[in-house]
Amino acid sequence: MILITGATGAIGKEIARQLAAKRHPLILACRSIAKGRGITDEINREFNVKARLLELDLADSNSVREAADSLDGVELEAIINNAGVMNGSYRLDADGHEDTLNVNYHNTRLLNELLLGNMKDKEGCLVFTTSATRNWFRNQPLTEELEESEFNRMRSYALSKKLITRYARDLSASLLPRGIRVNCADPGIVDTPMLRMGRWFDPLTDLFFRPFCNSPRKGAQAAVSALLSSETGKIFTPTSSKPISGRF
Repeated sequence: MILITGATGAIGKEIARQLAAKRHPLILACRSIAKGRGITDEINREFNVKARLLELDLADSNSVREAADSLDGVELEAIINNAGVMNGSYRLDADGHEDTLNVNYHNTRLLNELLLGNMKDKEGCLVFTTSATRNWFRNQPLTEELEESEFNRMRSYALSKKLITRYARDLSASLLPRGIRVNCADPGIVDTPMLRMGRWFDPLTDLFFRPFCNSPRKGAQAAVSALLSSETGKIFTPTSSKPISGRF
């Protein structure tokens, strides 16, 4: 089984469709059961594969633990960590973490660590979604916590992607003895609702910028390539790959 987080999002749905077309059995993890049920039924009907639904809210560590417990005894071929947020305002979760860092880094990391025992040795693969923003703000400290005075929508998102990329690099090395591959997927700038900043320039962005963005289908190819590659410790885009930088 391949677990995909954020499976109801634009990219997550396309990842699921591309893997279903290759006959992979899937676990579609999402916050909204109603929305997830519709996508799961659609994929099962169209591709005649074994896809199941898993409730998972990465903003809530209790939900992460409950989801992992529900998979006890389920052997996983891969986890594609696609879910992510870019919040416009500062807020803390119940564990005291800033929410963007919590979803994109802390609880994504927790989910994978809880499920490492489910992974197939010599065959398993973990894929973490990174972003070009990891290369921005080069003097930004790699802190795992943020105070409200330090919050900035883009800088906080970039920090979360730097942290998860560093984690993927380190995990790739530590899992070599088990033969479990760990890669990152960088989908590029994709035409999804995340591009909306809630600002006056959104209509201009829609008019002049969105036509040049990757489609969700093309963006999904990065994760599929990262999963299907025999290599480890690399960042895949829809068209290329390179080793994860040591500078993190």
